[in-house]
Amino acid sequence: MKGLLKESMEEGAWGLSTGLTYVPSMFASTEELTELCRTMAAYGGIYNSHMRNEGDRVEDSIKEVIAIARDSGCRGHISHLKVSGKANHGKSERCLELIHRADDEGIPVTFDVYPYTAGSCGLRTLLPPGILELGIEDDFHAMKARDVYRETVRLLEEDSWDNLLKSCGSENIMVSSAGGIQAYEGKSIRQIAEELSAEDAEAVMKVLGDTGAQAGIIYYALCEEDLRRFLTDPLCTVGTDAFARNYTGPTAAGKPHPRNYGAFPRFIRKYLLEEKLMPLEKGIEKITSLTAAHFGLRERGALREGYQADVTIFDPSAIGEKGSFLNPAVKPEGIRWVLVSGRPAVADGEFAPVRRGRVLKRV
Repeated sequence: MKGLLKESMEEGAWGLSTGLTYVPSMFASTEELTELCRTMAAYGGIYNSHMRNEGDRVEDSIKEVIAIARDSGCRGHISHLKVSGKANHGKSERCLELIHRADDEGIPVTFDVYPYTAGSCGLRTLLPPGILELGIEDDFHAMKARDVYRETVRLLEEDSWDNLLKSCGSENIMVSSAGGIQAYEGKSIRQIAEELSAEDAEAVMKVLGDTGAQAGIIYYALCEEDLRRFLTDPLCTVGTDAFARNYTGPTAAGKPHPRNYGAFPRFIRKYLLEEKLMPLEKGIEKITSLTAAHFGLRERGALREGYQADVTIFDPSAIGEKGSFLNPAVKPEGIRWVLVSGRPAVADGEFAPVRRGRVLKRV
């Protein structure tokens, strides 16, 4: 793995990214990740971490990212930092204290957030790591085997792991996509369980089995106070955590998180223009030049002579998100022009047939 990472860095990769709440990254140890990051650090790479736990053990997870950055010598970045679950609301202050203490000690760790209090992931993420390790979550009959079912139910009632079903509550977890199965899409796990006359755990396994473990969820886990505290922090940038989606067709199927369509318009309208959480210029910096600086993207992110002309022109009086969690695939308002390397990809509010994007390399 170190050899592959070295080769990738020499070919222009920017760093290493892990999703430690997902299979198979969740089975990597801190020591393994540190060794990989040592290889990457020699090239000035960045370790981008979707942390191991965003709920009860969020502070331990932040400490792990800091330790990896410190012991390997690389830069660290936390993907969409959050404190998940009602029992953890208010922990944002302690999270920021850990990050800034590391920064004061010369350990560079930054983070991003998306401007919503609800997250999104695959339904399989609700399953305990020990069950995921079996690799049978897409086989309903195997999941219904007596020993597997009993163990799953037992673990789904514990908080010894990042248990979203327990920390968020089944009523706050909505199935966003289920391969077109209308009986599931747009409904909470609690609703589905009640309709099936089943337990929450059994409803989760039923949806997984019926969709080949490809169902997606939206989970309401954060609070506005923590989100606002993160947004205003100087080490925070704002992202979308979105996929590339269209407004129609396969990529718009189901009810994907509205951040896929309106994250930045929402951030600008709600938090900058209406709530005045920070000056407009500071907020724009968090979605442009500060992001470029954190990741080392050269000649991008600012209106400056010699830089790439990647420019969005919007109307402050009109910009805003138009989609919702139940009707997400809606075009935002107020974006007039988008230039990609100087060519219009959106012209006077309409898409233009230009393909100017390209892979950016570190070298």
